[in-house]
Amino acid sequence: MASEKKRAPKPLVRAKKVSRQVRGRALARAVFPVAPPKVELPKSYGRVLAQLKARVERARLSTVMAANSALILLYWDVGHVILDRQRAAGWGAGVIDRLASDLSDAYPDMRGFSPRNLLFMRALADAYPDAPKVKQLVSQLPWGHVIRLIPRVKEPGVRE
Repeated sequence: MASEKKRAPKPLVRAKKVSRQVRGRALARAVFPVAPPKVELPKSYGRVLAQLKARVERARLSTVMAANSALILLYWDVGHVILDRQRAAGWGAGVIDRLASDLSDAYPDMRGFSPRNLLFMRALADAYPDAPKVKQLVSQLPWGHVIRLIPRVKEPGVRE
C-alpha cells in the first residue's frame, strides 16, 4: 500500500451547455422525421383530420364554458358572502377595499378581485339570491355580459 502512488484527482471538465436542437443536429446519425407530402396520404386523411379538428374545437369550447360557469358561481358565492356580511355586520367600502387587496395578494396569478369587481359580485348575489338559478341561467353568460345586464335590466323576470 505504501508503494502505491497517490493519484491526483482528475479535474472536473464541464461540458458546454448545448441546446437540445443543436445536440441532435450535431450527430451525423441523427434522423428527424418529416411529415410526408399530402399527396402521399390516404384519401380519407382529410376527412379524419377535419373530424379530429372538430372534436378538439368542441373540447376546447366545453372547457372554456365549464371554466366560465365555475368562475361565475365563485363570483356569486363571494358576492353572497359580502352581501351577508354587509347586512349582518355592516361592512362598508373600507372592508371591501381591504378584502380586494387581501384576495389579490393571496392569488396574484388571478385577476378579478378589484374593489369594483367585488361590488359587481355583490350585485350579482343581490340580483340572483338563489344559487340554482345562477347555475342554470347566469353561468352560461360571460362575466362581462353579466355585469352589464344586472344594472341595465332591473326587472327580474325580464332579466331571466
